[in-house]
Amino acid sequence: MAFTHLPPEELPHIVQTNVNGKRHYDTPSGIFVSITTLLSSQIPEGIQKWREAVGDDVADYVMRIAASRGSKVHDIIESYLSNKQLDNLTQNYDVLAEGLFNIMIPALDRIDKIRVLEQALYSDSLGVAGRADCIAEFDGKLSTIDFKTASKKRDEVNVNYLLQATFYSLAWEERTGQKIDQIVIITGTEDGQMFVQTDEPAKHVKELQRLVEEYKKTLTS
Repeated sequence: MAFTHLPPEELPHIVQTNVNGKRHYDTPSGIFVSITTLLSSQIPEGIQKWREAVGDDVADYVMRIAASRGSKVHDIIESYLSNKQLDNLTQNYDVLAEGLFNIMIPALDRIDKIRVLEQALYSDSLGVAGRADCIAEFDGKLSTIDFKTASKKRDEVNVNYLLQATFYSLAWEERTGQKIDQIVIITGTEDGQMFVQTDEPAKHVKELQRLVEEYKKTLTS
């Protein structure tokens, strides 16, 4: 299918940079911490228990493999949503990335009227920046859409995903004046499942603000 792209918004250009080895962004309002750096200390309980069980070396290796897998799938999805021809996916990426993309297509096809893909955004009110996967309509509602991959579906909800998407929602509204109606997390798993999680960003704003304030306190302590 062909996806509709709306005329791009006039958004300030921001550049990723490192501060003390951690990801930040250079914005017109100053150097802001990235949302991924901010949330990196908030490890979900299930993942923390798994890390303790297998040890840091194994956990770090698995996380590197997962990051590579996710990056490849993101690249394919961006090309697909940009209406680019997809050729030789197995050769250009690998069979796993192609397979994960294929099982996510039914959810991807519910996206339309795309505003941006892989867009860097920042929030003056929070002092945080980051790069959103996709801002578009999903089932007709303006949404922040994140694409995730996993080895298998877990029962617990990764709250960090919801907080990250909430941040993009707030930053988009600050930069454009457009209110985001919903958060959408589309996940493909290595065991062949695909699931879509939707939520309202308003439910997670207070928790996000609390984490931002806690982070700022660590900088002054």
